Amino acid sequence: MRTLSLHQVEKIDELAWPENYQEINLQSSALLVFTDFKKHKPLALNGDLSAHEAEQLMLNAHVHLKIVLDQTDSFLGVVSLADISHQEIMKKVANGYYHDDLLVTDFMQSKSSLKTIDFDELQNASVGDVLRTLKANGQRHCLVIDRKKHHIRGVVSASDLVRILKLKVDLSLPPSFVDIFNTIHS
Repeated sequence: MRTLSLHQVEKIDELAWPENYQEINLQSSALLVFTDFKKHKPLALNGDLSAHEAEQLMLNAHVHLKIVLDQTDSFLGVVSLADISHQEIMKKVANGYYHDDLLVTDFMQSKSSLKTIDFDELQNASVGDVLRTLKANGQRHCLVIDRKKHHIRGVVSASDLVRILKLKVDLSLPPSFVDIFNTIHS
């Protein structure tokens, strides 16, 4: 075993960015805009976390969607920042719930309610195909599933599409696929 040398950061040192600088457009492979959970650990929350805490964690991390897991790390569903917004929490409180008793599971989209894209189909699709498919559903995120292995393989995100396609969409509210589609075709 050896000790590595440590060096000072120089004035000219800058961050390295992914080398995938290729131009992505509507005809590009959909795999280029897909977050693959085989390569990137899914962002997850425990369903027993308080809704208020989850909202704060997501706001602080600038994350719009998290996978919801139970105590044994089994998949329960997803929760978006819009699902657990202060406004949604206050709606539940107005209906008689106690603020401190509200959990992520009270707001999440359950596994059984989710629509997904098949990974095999995504492999042969373009970015435009994904956009057109999701436009009709008005979704901000869509899970991708490997139906043969019964694995949730990843996610496609409207926020990622805005960033990757360099679109001018107001990100103060998370963009839906309809917003992106309208921006591209305007």
